[in-house]
Amino acid sequence: MIEGSAGQAELSKIFNAALDSHVPAGAPLCVAYSGGVDSTVLLWLAANTQSRPVRAVHINHRLQADADDWAQHCVAASSELGVACQVLSVQVNSAGCGLEAAARDVRYAALAEQLKSSEVLLTAHHDQDQLETVLLQLMRGAGIKGLAAMPSYTTDKGFAHARPLLQATSTSIRCLAAEQQLSWHEDPSNTDTDLDRNFLRHRVLPVLNERWPAAARTVGRAARLSGEAAELLDELAQADVGSLTALPCMDVSRLAQLSPARRRNALRYALRHWGLAVPSELQLRAALDGLLSVRSDSQPLAAWAGVRVRRYRDQLWFFSELDDPGEGPSLTAASYDWQTGQSLDMGRVRGTLELAAVTGKGIAGSWLQQPLVVRFRQGGEQLRPKLGGRTRQLKKLLQETDVVPWMRGNIPLIYAGDTLLAVGDIWIDADCQAAPNESGYEPIWTNHAPLNKVSPLLGSRLSGNL
Repeated sequence: MIEGSAGQAELSKIFNAALDSHVPAGAPLCVAYSGGVDSTVLLWLAANTQSRPVRAVHINHRLQADADDWAQHCVAASSELGVACQVLSVQVNSAGCGLEAAARDVRYAALAEQLKSSEVLLTAHHDQDQLETVLLQLMRGAGIKGLAAMPSYTTDKGFAHARPLLQATSTSIRCLAAEQQLSWHEDPSNTDTDLDRNFLRHRVLPVLNERWPAAARTVGRAARLSGEAAELLDELAQADVGSLTALPCMDVSRLAQLSPARRRNALRYALRHWGLAVPSELQLRAALDGLLSVRSDSQPLAAWAGVRVRRYRDQLWFFSELDDPGEGPSLTAASYDWQTGQSLDMGRVRGTLELAAVTGKGIAGSWLQQPLVVRFRQGGEQLRPKLGGRTRQLKKLLQETDVVPWMRGNIPLIYAGDTLLAVGDIWIDADCQAAPNESGYEPIWTNHAPLNKVSPLLGSRLSGNL
């Protein structure tokens, strides 16, 4: 056990060594301050052993009757240490997931939103927290990535996050708190053994630690080794799939060349890269079987919570459930009345339409003397995309430009009465185009889902090429 001033020195050494190893010199620190003993000691260490700027943020989850009193305590305790404390109140909605997970997600979202670009978030996780996390991941059947549990330092959520007490024991933390006569708040929910982590903490770990006193240290080492293995798997996935861009698609032929285990590893890596949920092992196997073992002219769909994967020819396309062009919730309106001086927001998949005043191109201004309506494909639409060219079926034009099938019904068709003026910003009917030196209006279509891999936004540059 670490006791007295030796305990303070040892804990300070662990804390400062962790920061020196991971955090850029001079980077300001933002302590996630719950008001409990662990985060109180973390804040004391940051305020007393570091020359960097330090501030605290307390998240008020509003889950306890005395939550506001708790927040006031955090502000007062921070002030005693010469540290400013910001209180953020959040609303926790546990529908569809456990209360622990919901509170964690909303807490990190709130912290991430207010972090400054150069700041590093500090949380007070220690070795027993790591032991609990590994055991919880085991009970969930997690793979190597899950068993790596909590890293000492990460930027994978878009901000720098350090856990400088991960090598410290909970005993040493409480010893320092007592020695410095720090005050803290005990969260009453920490005794609720209906929560998985609390069940482990109060019912399982006492027995485990009695039999294996070094359990936290040895399991922590296993977590670090799992983290190294996970990094190697990511490197293998990078070699297998190549550079992943912001466009969420992958080559089927490239995946098909890999062994089944490497396919699954590559797909997990790609999903994490695009911020999409990784499915269970059974769901992943079923998805790959359904997506890869079909004819190239079929259009299979794989789905799991929050994610949709569609295949078209040699490409797999990945979407969040909200952004799915095939059946997303924003695809409800059959048509829109459009005031031409305003932008038209058609949702996350269909994007936004605007008209830009131009000369000698675009839709002739005379057509805008009557109200415009935006509709979507019903079948049988025709237009003449090129002066002197022939009238073409819109269905054929979309096929020839390789527009993915699920977006063909989401391209805005701009009508004046029954006359089809333009198809998004891809084609303008030649009979409706502005003459040279005539005022015209060019459609600008943005923020929509990709139309194909080669030219995701296509654009009006295709006008007149067919």
